[in-house]
Amino acid sequence: MTAGSTLFGHGMLRQALICWAFLLPIAIAAFFDRIEIDSKSISHKGPLAFLLSLAFGTNRRISISDIEAITTETISFSFASGDTRISYHTRITGAGFEALIRSHRTSYVSFIKALFRLAGPYKLDPRSHELFEYFESGKDLKNFPLLKNELEVMPASLLRRIGNSLRLAGRLSQASSYFRIAYEKEPRNPELLYEMSRFLRSSAQTRDPRMLQRSDACLRLASRLAGETPDLLERIGEVFFERLDYKRAADCFRRVLEFDSSRFRANVGLAEIALRDGKLAHVAHYYNAASASEDVALAKLARREASYYKRLMGDDEFLEAELRRIRAVNQIRSARKLSAVIFLVAWTIGSIAGRFILPVQSYGWAVMATSGMVWCLGTFVLQYLRNRRTQESK
Repeated sequence: MTAGSTLFGHGMLRQALICWAFLLPIAIAAFFDRIEIDSKSISHKGPLAFLLSLAFGTNRRISISDIEAITTETISFSFASGDTRISYHTRITGAGFEALIRSHRTSYVSFIKALFRLAGPYKLDPRSHELFEYFESGKDLKNFPLLKNELEVMPASLLRRIGNSLRLAGRLSQASSYFRIAYEKEPRNPELLYEMSRFLRSSAQTRDPRMLQRSDACLRLASRLAGETPDLLERIGEVFFERLDYKRAADCFRRVLEFDSSRFRANVGLAEIALRDGKLAHVAHYYNAASASEDVALAKLARREASYYKRLMGDDEFLEAELRRIRAVNQIRSARKLSAVIFLVAWTIGSIAGRFILPVQSYGWAVMATSGMVWCLGTFVLQYLRNRRTQESK
C-alpha cells in the first residue's frame, strides 16, 4: 500500500496499480481463511490453507485423536494502572498439521473451549490448562466483590478461581486482593501457591521485578507440599522447566513417575532435560517410557522420537547430517530475524525520508524487496528442513 501510494504520487500510475493489485488476493485469502472444529476433526479451509498445502505439503485437516500438542503463548501490553491487555496465541500440532489461533478472533473462546474438552488435559501445556479452567468457569464469575469484608467471608477455593480469572483477563491489581486473602486462609495449599507463583510472575513483568523472587519461592514451596497430587506436580515441573530450573523440574517429574511410570508429560520433560545434558541414551529411554501412554497420538509421537534418538546414537553419518541440519536451521532463523528488521527499517526510511529525497526512497524499496525475498526463502527452507526432520524420525 505504501509503495503504491508513493509510486502514484510520482505519477507512475501503472506501477502503482500493479502494487495495489497484490492487495486483492491477500484480502481474499484473509477473508476466506478459517479454521473449523467438529467433534472429530479440525480443518483449515480457504485459499491460504490450499497454498500452504501446495507449497509445503502440510495437512489441511487433523483428527482430534491425532493431535500431539497444544501450546499457548501470550503477548502483554501494560498500562500505567498495573493492569495488562493480554493476547493469546494457541498452536495446534500433530500428524503434519499445524495451526495458530489468535484470541483477537471473535470465535476464539468457543473454539478453544471445544478443542480443550475434546483433546483432553495431557496434550495441554500449563498455560493452555489455565485457559481451559478460565473459559470453563472464570468467565462466568461476574460482579466480583471488592469490599474486604465481602472477600473475607468467601471460601478460599472461590477466591482462587476469581483471582485466576482476573489474572488471565489482565486485571492484575484486582487479582492481588483475592490471592492475598486466599493465602491468609490456606497458606499451605499447594495449588494456591502454584497459582500465586504464576500470578506473581505476571505481576513482575509489569509492576515490581522483586516479585520474581517471591514467585520462585511460592513455586518451590508448592513443589514440596504437592506430595500426593501427580497432576499438580507435573504442572509445577513444567513451570520449573520454563524458568530454566532443570534440577527442580527433574525432581518433580521423577516424583510424578513414582505414581505412574508411563505419565507422558513427565517422561517427555525428563527427556528434554536429558537432551540438554547431551545424554541421548536417557532421552531414548524416557521417550520409550512415554510410549506407554494410553493416548494413541502421544504414544506414536513418543515412539517416533525414541526411534530418532536411537538412530542418532547408532549411526554416526546420520548424527553428522542432523548436526549440519540443526546448524543450518539456526543460521536461517537468524537470517530471517535480521531480514525482518532490515525490512522494517527500510520501510520506515523509505516512507518518511523518501518523500523528500527520491534516491533514498528508491534505495529503501530495493532493500525492502531484497529482505522480503530473503525472509520468504528462509521460510521455505525452514519448512523443508522441518519436514525432513519429521521424515527421518519415522
